[in-house]
Amino acid sequence: MTLAFVAALAPTLALSFIQYRSLVELEAKTKGATQESLRRALDGVARRTEEHFRGMAEEALKPVAAQDLSPPDSDRIARHFAAVRQARPEIDRLFVVTHCPSRADNFALLDAAGAMRRVEYNQFQKDDDVAHALNAFQKANTLRGATGRRKDVIFWQDACDCDSASGHEPLSYVFIPLGAANGRERPGFAGLTISSSYLKDRFFPRFLPTLLSSLDGGAETADVALAVLDEKKSELYATPSKLDGYEVKLPFSPVFPKMELAIGYRGTTLESLARKNFYQGLLLTACVLSLLVIGVVLTLRAASREVKLAQAKSAFVSNVSHELKTPLALIRLFAETLELGRVKNTEKAREYYRIINQESRRLTRLINNILDFARIEEGRREYRFASANVAEVVDEVLRSYEYQITSAGFDLRTEIMSAPPPVMLDRDALAQAVLNLLNNAVKYSTEVKRITVRVSAREGGVAIEVADCGVGIPRAEQEKIFEKFYRVGAELTNNTKGSGLGLALVKHIVEAHRGRIVVESAPGKGSKFTILLPAGGAETTSSDLSYGNGEYQVATHPYH
Repeated sequence: MTLAFVAALAPTLALSFIQYRSLVELEAKTKGATQESLRRALDGVARRTEEHFRGMAEEALKPVAAQDLSPPDSDRIARHFAAVRQARPEIDRLFVVTHCPSRADNFALLDAAGAMRRVEYNQFQKDDDVAHALNAFQKANTLRGATGRRKDVIFWQDACDCDSASGHEPLSYVFIPLGAANGRERPGFAGLTISSSYLKDRFFPRFLPTLLSSLDGGAETADVALAVLDEKKSELYATPSKLDGYEVKLPFSPVFPKMELAIGYRGTTLESLARKNFYQGLLLTACVLSLLVIGVVLTLRAASREVKLAQAKSAFVSNVSHELKTPLALIRLFAETLELGRVKNTEKAREYYRIINQESRRLTRLINNILDFARIEEGRREYRFASANVAEVVDEVLRSYEYQITSAGFDLRTEIMSAPPPVMLDRDALAQAVLNLLNNAVKYSTEVKRITVRVSAREGGVAIEVADCGVGIPRAEQEKIFEKFYRVGAELTNNTKGSGLGLALVKHIVEAHRGRIVVESAPGKGSKFTILLPAGGAETTSSDLSYGNGEYQVATHPYH
């Protein structure tokens, strides 16, 4: 059994270790996978933002960029810019600039606050708006060539001048290079700037949450917080649940390269989420392994019980064989002696007849116990109940067994009340139970050979006591003695043959009578078994009868 337990436990422990290592690795991978998921979400927001402003720029600037501006149709451009401004409140200013170094007719047309003005080439550096637009375009165009981005729409954002006291916020530009003129590309651009107030007040609060929820896995983004940070890491915009720290930050490029997109989980962190998943997986694994271990333990326990039961049955067969052979041998010996006429003394012959009768009764009792136990195991044991006097039943048992008791040298003392309360009982079954208790008292007594039998009335019922001064029963084994095939492991009981069925039958008979059996015993001080039967067929309860100190209640379940 130990080897089987170890063989079953070792794979379980190995599986537990492997599963724990897997959960640790999964925790790390979960954090990385969650970070990658958040990064993809930010990439999606930046990509959708780029598509939004690219579409706006193409709608507003391509009609101008595609025109032949030699010479420019200023009125047409002014009308177009006015229409764009009316449709697009997010645009702060619109402009078109040509700056070919080999031409003297370079110019700039600017629409700011609904007013169109023209700036000639020689005034470019003196006009702050044109100078800033040229500088931004040149930087954006150079960066575009280095990154290999599409050339039709170019984005740029001024750096934040943290030392400036002007209070001007950095401008966000969108450029479209001018088209070809006379078969040659004309240096210049059409462009616009995006209103900073529009971004803060309308675009970020309305557009970004919609973008985030429309991405793949939008249900997973319900618990995340999104923010836009400026160059100083201050929040330009944040979802209503602001966070102390964000898990992932990415540049808000290409539209707002000087800004950052930041994202994180509300009320938790990636480490907490990964740890929570780890604990959930660990708990589930522990539950599964616990069930597995419990199953293994229960299986091994059942196997152990079967082994013990097989050993008990083997001992039972051996003991019963000895029990059967002893009376049969004596019966055969004395019968042959009488048959051969070797007994000349009449008194001696009568003694032989008594021994034969006594051993026959002993053999009958043993066989009846075995047959009754077999019927109980098969559920075929039947009882015939009738109102009867318990004292009469006990008195009949004592009369039939008195000779065997006294001939074995025992002092039999009786205290039987004459008229106890009537009880519904099966006379033969109760007689068998009392006889089994008397037989045990005889077998397990040593120096002091005294047996006391009492029948008395107790509150709510009748008590039958059989007490001896024998070897006694240890407290730890008093519960087990009523199990089938069980015998107390003392040296004397091992040397005393028995079937291990007597007390099991007593327990079953008493329970069938809706009663209980209790035992008081201590090693070397004898034992007292008390059968408690309810008067009038009522079931006994703990409140009906009282017991002395040290008694153990065995039977509580009624048999019908």
